[in-house]
Amino acid sequence: MGKIIFMKIIENLNIKIDKLVHEYELLKKENQNLRQDLYDLKNNNDELERNNQDMLLKIDSTITLLEAKKHGK
Repeated sequence: MGKIIFMKIIENLNIKIDKLVHEYELLKKENQNLRQDLYDLKNNNDELERNNQDMLLKIDSTITLLEAKKHGK
């Protein structure tokens, strides 16, 4: 009788271990997905920063050109 109880305990522990391993794999995959999302967001942010810098340079150049024309008259 004690052997049957021991086997049942082992079986339950194995089921719990299998569930934990499965949950770990799901969390690991989710973590990879989140890391990829973060990488993508950083790239998008970098691109937006570059676009903003380009736009500011164009605005500055336009203002400089307009000022030069204004003083050239």
